[in-house]
Amino acid sequence: MTSPATNPTYRKLVIVASSPTTDIWLGDDKGHFVQKETGTLETNVTEGRYTVEFGLGTLTYPIHLTEDARYTGAQLREGPTCPRPIPNIELGEENGQSLA
Repeated sequence: MTSPATNPTYRKLVIVASSPTTDIWLGDDKGHFVQKETGTLETNVTEGRYTVEFGLGTLTYPIHLTEDARYTGAQLREGPTCPRPIPNIELGEENGQSLA
């Protein structure tokens, strides 16, 4: 017997940069960028682990989203940094590459 599929739980996430001209990059735990906004990022994403950068290529800050959350750039900068995950992209055999 198969179990019914569970619907993902979405959470509201707001991140406010210290400057209205600062780019905010939100990435997932696999290293893929999810969204980019300038000044304020306001979104709904599934519960999980994310990374935030204030300008591409700057320090990366972790977020573990389990409930609706609002952060400022100053709050995130007070916490730990983390390395940005590197996405693992595999080409299919139709492109002449092996998935191995």
